[in-house]
Amino acid sequence: MHYHPAGPEPRTLELEFVKGHIAATMTLIHAMIDQGALDRDRLDAFFEGFIEKLPHSRDTMGLRLVIEQWRQGLRDGEDEVELRRQLFEVISGGRRHN
Repeated sequence: MHYHPAGPEPRTLELEFVKGHIAATMTLIHAMIDQGALDRDRLDAFFEGFIEKLPHSRDTMGLRLVIEQWRQGLRDGEDEVELRRQLFEVISGGRRHN
């Protein structure tokens, strides 16, 4: 008989951990943009290079989606409040419809 602890699957816990880190990193980046410490165009170029180096696999699809949507907001010149809102929507799995 195998023991299976109650609670989320380990893969789900890993995903939640990664999503939390993405959210924290992007929040820090937004603060740096607000302070003028980061340039949007250079940041976009950095993430473009990062995405190009990611393996094209099912495992990286979610990460690609989050970064690409965020990059689109940077290119469109959206303000930081809107970028944050969209980022957290993507990380939490999309918009919540009531």
